[in-house]
Amino acid sequence: MNPHSISHDSADGIASVPADGSPFHPAQTIAQAAAGRGPRRRAGVGIVALALLATGGLTACKDTIDLGALPAYGAQPGASASTGVGPSASAGVGSPSASASASASASASASASATASGSASATPTNSSTATQGAGGNPTYTVAGFPAAHNTGYPQGLPGDTRKKVTLTPYTGPMTITVAGTVIDGKDINGHLEIKAKNVTIRNSRIRVANVQAVTSTDDNANLRIEDTEIDGQRKDASTGGISLIGRTGFTLLRVNAHGSGDILRIDGRGTVQDSWLHDPAGVGSAQHNDVIQSTNATYIRILHNRLDNQNTQTSCILLKADIGPISDVVVDSNLMNGGGYSFYWYDAGYKITNGKVTNNKFMRAPTGGYWPKGGYYGTQALNASTLPTWSNNSWNDNNQQIGR
Repeated sequence: MNPHSISHDSADGIASVPADGSPFHPAQTIAQAAAGRGPRRRAGVGIVALALLATGGLTACKDTIDLGALPAYGAQPGASASTGVGPSASAGVGSPSASASASASASASASASATASGSASATPTNSSTATQGAGGNPTYTVAGFPAAHNTGYPQGLPGDTRKKVTLTPYTGPMTITVAGTVIDGKDINGHLEIKAKNVTIRNSRIRVANVQAVTSTDDNANLRIEDTEIDGQRKDASTGGISLIGRTGFTLLRVNAHGSGDILRIDGRGTVQDSWLHDPAGVGSAQHNDVIQSTNATYIRILHNRLDNQNTQTSCILLKADIGPISDVVVDSNLMNGGGYSFYWYDAGYKITNGKVTNNKFMRAPTGGYWPKGGYYGTQALNASTLPTWSNNSWNDNNQQIGR
């Protein structure tokens, strides 16, 4: 089973579609009926994880990993939301639990890791030079937003103030079961299944082919992925699209992720900040490409990222309550480029409520974007009984305000 098959691909519950006929996801057979965020939904996710394990050819072996104290879940180093909207939960939803420090003696079998290098957030440099993106269209470095030189593992690119990292092969377990595990400076080939709390992956590269790169199914996993590149290698052959990272209990910081049908899935609780997520692509003929999507969540923070979708469908961000309600959402200070509509906010079988969409920029052709309207059809599609707070969202090229 591919993890996209119980996602937004079903149009059930949609009151209407945009009048201009933009491509919404045609109804597909949903293999698992999931209601709410109870044990049955988690069991369904577990089945997905088992399927991923079966298809990923995973092995269990040994590597140098270390155990150490982790920052609290939701801590936001680097550039922060410009409005002061923090990652704390609202509307009665408690903020994600801070993790306890992991003891260095938690695992007798784990050996000491390479010393972690500092990972201070770099300030992007302005550039008017076009580089060829994976989608065949030019991609520009935009001042103030994440790009190749300040996301992913530090490679010493011009403008990167982080300490350069030399990767070494990862030969450790692909299923992580030791709390507090830290994977640092590794070149990882294959799918990582996270089954422990307070795991950190940093200064690394993960490459996969037709399988999810990182799977976390515990809302309180407290997984952190920092300064890491995640590459699907454009080998996603699924029908709907495989998200490289999912589904819950994680914080992503300065991540460069690209090259799968979908990039990031947040079904539960998740934060992504200061990251470049781009070029959703695969070989499946009927994929519905999303950079970030959620179909069921209680806490979402999407803060100061660059999100590029070179396709005419579906989105840079799709929040659509297909398999459960979505609430407590902050989308702030991002740069969005492409998709059918760049941003979707939709009721479906359930309701989406309690959201703030603020201070975002939208790109358009010919000033570095893929399409003249931002997305192929426009910047946003909103179809819900409760609409988000919408303020100070504008075109990147001239700062003209975009109304709701």
